[in-house]
Amino acid sequence: MNQSMLNRALTWTGLVLGLVALGLQFSISIPAYMANGMGLPEALVQFFSFFTILTNIAITLIYLSALADSSWLNWFRAPKTRAMMTGVMLLVMIFYHVLLRPIWQPEGLFLVCDYLLHYAAPILFALWWGVTQKHGTIDYADAPVMLVPPLIYLAYVMARGALTNAYPYPTLNAFELGYGQVALNVVMVALGLSILYLITIGIDRALARRLATS
Repeated sequence: MNQSMLNRALTWTGLVLGLVALGLQFSISIPAYMANGMGLPEALVQFFSFFTILTNIAITLIYLSALADSSWLNWFRAPKTRAMMTGVMLLVMIFYHVLLRPIWQPEGLFLVCDYLLHYAAPILFALWWGVTQKHGTIDYADAPVMLVPPLIYLAYVMARGALTNAYPYPTLNAFELGYGQVALNVVMVALGLSILYLITIGIDRALARRLATS
C-alpha cells in the first residue's frame, strides 16, 4: 500500500468510526435522557454539552475536510486546528481514563460508545495526524491560541451550570464543589492540556525534521 492509499484508508476509517460512534451514542443517550424526565430540547442540549461529543464531532469534520472540498470546512483543514485536536483528543482519553472511568460504570452499548469515543477515536486520530499530515508549519507560540476553543467551551458550561445547576462533568460541578475547587480543577486541566499541546508541537517539529533528512 502506497502512502496515498494509506492516508485515504486511515481517513475513511476515522470518518466511519466517528459517524458510527456518535450516531450510536446519540441514539441511546437521547431516549435515556427523556426517560429520566427531560424534554427533547433539554435532552439535545445535554447531549451536546459534553466535551467528548463536541471534540469527536470536530475530528469527524476534520476527516470529512480531508475528503471533501467544501469551503465551510476550511478551518478544519488548518494545520493548527488539526494539531490542536490531537492534543485535545489525548486529553479526552486521559481525563476519561484517570478521572471518569473509576466513577462511571457503563454497560452494554453505553460501554461500547465509551470505548469508541474515549479510546479508539483519540488513538486513531493521533495516528492519522502523525502519518498523513504535513508537519513543520506550527510553533510553540501557537499553543496559547489552541487553548481558546476549550476555554470557550468551559465558559459555556459554567454559564449553563450557573443557570441550571447541571454540569457535564463532576470536576466542573460548582454547585457541589464550590467555585474555588472548580477553578483549581480548571487550572490543572488547562495546564495538562498545555503540556499535551507542547508535546504535540514537539512531535510535529521532530516529524518535519525527519522528513527533511529522509
